[in-house]
Amino acid sequence: MITGIINSVVQLDLSQRDLGKFKVIEINHSENEIILSNGSKKFKCKILKENSIDQSYIVKINGEISTIRLIKQVEKTIEKLGIQKGSQKNINILKAPMPGLILDVIVKESDLVKKGDPVIILEAMKMENILSSPVDGIVKEIKVNPQQTVEKNNILIKFEP
Repeated sequence: MITGIINSVVQLDLSQRDLGKFKVIEINHSENEIILSNGSKKFKCKILKENSIDQSYIVKINGEISTIRLIKQVEKTIEKLGIQKGSQKNINILKAPMPGLILDVIVKESDLVKKGDPVIILEAMKMENILSSPVDGIVKEIKVNPQQTVEKNNILIKFEP
């Protein structure tokens, strides 16, 4: 299954069977164009710009320009779990991004940390996740211990910037 978001509004899910309905009529490598047909209609497609970092493409299909962003399977899983990017409003607090088991607390209270430094190892869905400090600062209070189970959004560490 391939999932794409078109113009940040429409979600399109295509299975291998759906993709098999399209036939390549012509490929023009020098123009970065391809002409597809689904039997009743032809589609002249051209990639105008590609952003490999977020897997987005600006494409021209039959003269109409659209932005398409492909969604990775891991992004779909994260969305199903209810995890949202940038959902932490208070950056002085590290919250559990998902339910799991605290395997290790890497820092101690009063330790100096930089943004991005690893502070906790959380096991979730049989995978180890290294949680990082959201700020440069001092570890003010550690609210969890190794082998403790946590729920999503439980406060793990408080920081002093």
